Amino acid sequence: MNMKKNDRQPFQKKGMPLRRRLFLVFSIMIIPFFILIFYLLYSINEISSSYDTIVKNITEINEYNLVFKEDIDSVMYMMVAHSLSKYEVKNELGMTNPDEMIRDAEEAFEKLRATTVSPSALEVLKGATRLLITLHKRVNDISSTVRETGSYDENMERLDMDIRVLTEMIQDRISQYIYFESQSMESIRQQMDENTVLLTRFSVMTTAALFILLFVLSSVFSRSITKPLTGLVESAEQIGRGYFDVKAKSEGSPEVQILADSFNSMAGQIGELVERNKQEQINLRNLELKLLQAQINPHFLYNTLDNIVWLAEDDRKEDVEGIAAALSTFFRTSLSGGRDVISIREEVLHIRSYLEIQQFRYRDILTYSIETEEGCGDYQILKMTLQPIVENALYHGIKNKRGGGSISINIGRTEDRLVIKIRDTGIGMTPDQLTELIRRVDGNLPPEKGNEGFGLSNVAERLRLSYGESAGMIFHSEYGEGTEVVVQIPVKYLT
Repeated sequence: MNMKKNDRQPFQKKGMPLRRRLFLVFSIMIIPFFILIFYLLYSINEISSSYDTIVKNITEINEYNLVFKEDIDSVMYMMVAHSLSKYEVKNELGMTNPDEMIRDAEEAFEKLRATTVSPSALEVLKGATRLLITLHKRVNDISSTVRETGSYDENMERLDMDIRVLTEMIQDRISQYIYFESQSMESIRQQMDENTVLLTRFSVMTTAALFILLFVLSSVFSRSITKPLTGLVESAEQIGRGYFDVKAKSEGSPEVQILADSFNSMAGQIGELVERNKQEQINLRNLELKLLQAQINPHFLYNTLDNIVWLAEDDRKEDVEGIAAALSTFFRTSLSGGRDVISIREEVLHIRSYLEIQQFRYRDILTYSIETEEGCGDYQILKMTLQPIVENALYHGIKNKRGGGSISINIGRTEDRLVIKIRDTGIGMTPDQLTELIRRVDGNLPPEKGNEGFGLSNVAERLRLSYGESAGMIFHSEYGEGTEVVVQIPVKYLT
């Protein structure tokens, strides 16, 4: 929070001002202490400038943290709901073209890069810029198809799976930027420490050549500066570790007291920003839970309930109990208490319950097996990574082959990667079909609702956004023989 110049109250501090102390020593030592004064003032100005730059950067980027996601999600929803392109929303609804919002964000991030010192914060800004480019592409995808017949459900799906996920990722990058900028205070602390050491050495070297009285005077003067600065340094270290409620002692000369008070004020502001970001993350997780619940296929639920009714009418009590238990496990694991990431063990339980339910419907054509290498069960992965792949294998592979087939899942790891292989003995794909599928999954072709690559494209996009470009899927398929999908994720992201 910035105060207007006229609202600032002058600091009233007790004690001899630093300039007066310096003047007393300067009258005796003249040249050496003149240099000392210049160096001290210069250091304080540099430190103050560094703090001001960090606070300014955090304040500017926080404006996007508060409104960017909400504004983009809102205008994109209105575009889809009213079947308007991005060029029509301003005239029809009085809302800003999403391209303008994205362009403004890109310009703001570019300006921040010029004043950002932390390498980690710079990398976060680069990542946010790349996400803005991807967001712009997804906006264009929706805008170009918004008036096409039958595109409403598809665009709503894109809005949920692409736009809102991307804006959430951008907001995460903004939070990370704020965190890394806060850590930059540690380097400023080190500079303060170095300046203090240099100042002390210079004082000692100068006073050593003078009378005992001058030596005593300079020692007292030096301690009066270094003691409060050391306390300020310790407070800065605590801030660097995330303890934003630490308060630096306001003692020493009036100038140091002002610096300590300014430091405390700045630390309080950063703490408020971090707490606000934490609350926003909680709200985002609640939203993700609602989105996950909206993704549950109603046809799968209806068919399962129909199966339960038929089994009950045939008085097959054990089968009714089995399918009901599997359905309960399936939905309980799908929700997972609102978590986005679950263990491999839970993901296997989820997919096993799904296959058990499907086996009641396709008992004559479907068999399956699941094997997990020892030590992999505790790895944490994105929830619902396997279900879309297995569903694709069943509906596009097994069902289309005369006599049915089997699905096998093998989970293991190499030296640095978790490897999940999903193999089906279904109808497989021709070379042309396989090429088209790979292009859709890689993002070179837009996914289409109902297309074989639709669910797989969503899984691949989630993997890339969460684990980077090094994560993804590999496909092997032979027509008439079956298909294998290999999911690879760097292990460093899973622990």
